[in-house]
Formats: sequence, structure tokens, C-alpha cells
Amino acid sequence: MNSRRNAVKQYVRFAIVATFASAAMARASDLTVDVQGLKDGKGTVLVGVYDRAGDFLKKPMRTSAAAARPDKVRVVIAGLPAGEYALSAFKDDNGNGKLDVNPAGMPIEPYGFSNDAAGSYGPPSYRASLVHLPEGGGSTTITLR
Repeated sequence: MNSRRNAVKQYVRFAIVATFASAAMARASDLTVDVQGLKDGKGTVLVGVYDRAGDFLKKPMRTSAAAARPDKVRVVIAGLPAGEYALSAFKDDNGNGKLDVNPAGMPIEPYGFSNDAAGSYGPPSYRASLVHLPEGGGSTTITLR
């Protein structure tokens, strides 16, 4: 009798976990990012996704990459919960995985932010870069400078 009861408890736990997992998957959305303004097909385009102001430009919650092509590259970031996100993108010309800067700290590789946000004397704010991702998915464009 005890083993049957344990089997039933285990099945109920599994059913509950499966229900929550499938509900979470149903709410996952894809964010399509068109990165434009590429002058050549050299290197890789890297996109960082941020969901908290404190992590903006420091610790992305998700990253994605695509081989560079002249003009425009499409990057799809799959499985994001609906919500607000700030995005950064840059073209890594030399393949070192980071945005290279000159001695004064100015970027020497093409870069951009969601909403084509621009800061004065530095990067834009997290708030200026926020885009809304609805449950059905969405898209945005970043123009590299």
C-alpha cells in the first residue's frame, strides 16, 4: 500500500512540475533583432540582452551572435519571457569577443543600442534603451555607429 501511495505522490509531483514548465514555455517569446549599418562582412555581430539596470553593459542575461554580412544581420533571441529589455550590439571585427576601445575609451568597433539610444559623453541609459517584448514575440532594429 505504501509503495502505491508513493507512486501516486510521485506522479502528482511530476504532473505539477510539468504543468508549470509547460506554462512557462508557453509564455516564452522570441525577440528578432535586425542589426543594420554593417559596412562589410568581416567579423561577428554580438547582441547582449539586459533585464536589469544594474547589469546594463556589465552582465547580459543572454547573448547571441551572428556572422557579419554587409548591410544587415538578423539575430533571433529565443525563449525570452515577455517584458522589457535593453539591448546592446557591436561588430567584433577581430574576434576577441569584446568591444575594443582607443586609449581615450572611445569604441573603435561599430556599436549600437536598442531604440538607437545614444548617450552624451558615454553610453545611453538603461531606460533609454528599453524595448517591450510582448507574449507573442517581437522585433527591433539596432543601427551600428
